[in-house]
Amino acid sequence: MKSVLVIVILVGVYLFYPTYDLLVKDSPFDETFTLQDSQFLTADRCREAAMVMKLRYFHCAGSSNWSDLLSTYGSYQPEKRYSDPGLFKKDTN
Repeated sequence: MKSVLVIVILVGVYLFYPTYDLLVKDSPFDETFTLQDSQFLTADRCREAAMVMKLRYFHCAGSSNWSDLLSTYGSYQPEKRYSDPGLFKKDTN
């Protein structure tokens, strides 16, 4: 019984604990971010990595495995994310 509880806790942590991706812009006028590094366990580690690389324009985006499973898109690029016009059609039923 104890092993089942441990397994349930580990699965819950795996699904719901957020990880952070380091997204970088080359200049403040760029429209999109590019993925520089991923899978940081804390936002502080993500920011520290950006400071070590001396990046000026960065963002630490957090997500969990649960949200990745249920998300409707998987790209950081808005053009690719919203390129399917079928996603925005109104349901006439």
